Amino acid sequence: MGAKSTPLAIKVAIYERLLSGQMSREIGRSYALSQPTVSKYANDAVEELRRICADEASPALLGFLSRTLKIQCFQYPDDDEVRALMSPILEPYLALAESINFAGRESADQPLSTRVSRSTEEEFFQIVSSLAEGHRSGLTPSALLRELVEDYVAQQRNNRSTIAVAPPQEPQEIPVNQPSIDTEALIADVMDAVRLQLEHHGLKPTKSS
Repeated sequence: MGAKSTPLAIKVAIYERLLSGQMSREIGRSYALSQPTVSKYANDAVEELRRICADEASPALLGFLSRTLKIQCFQYPDDDEVRALMSPILEPYLALAESINFAGRESADQPLSTRVSRSTEEEFFQIVSSLAEGHRSGLTPSALLRELVEDYVAQQRNNRSTIAVAPPQEPQEIPVNQPSIDTEALIADVMDAVRLQLEHHGLKPTKSS
């Protein structure tokens, strides 16, 4: 998705910076790209320039573009002829690239390290370095980032599962104050009811002496 939406002018600008001797890490920071993506975009630019120049370019330029990107970067600074041939081809793309706010975008090819401040990134690398020198020998920044993301996702998944399976809370019963009972009056009423039933059947309870 990121490569598909990236303008050719940006790819050519990245390519020109590499030819001029800039480090891919520095270019990546300027465009908010990872170093592998910087190399990929530069190679995309080379392929497109080969196609554009296939019928009109001089043998010297075609020979230059046929070489690998690494060899081009070694040759370009000291080859006046190639630089003179490349300049009119690159200029329109470079002018267009200046009008594109490519670094301000959010896209899938933007690495996590470019979404934080420089100081945060440097501190993160220091943490990775300390861990790699200690009990996490061989640890890399990308490996630690992957662990952190995976742990966070697992934690959120567990939280969702806990919420989903939690039994519904039973409503708390509100205690009701029971009315006080007159025990003696209740017994008297019961005895009167029993006496009436006995008399109804022709029986009379014996009076105690």
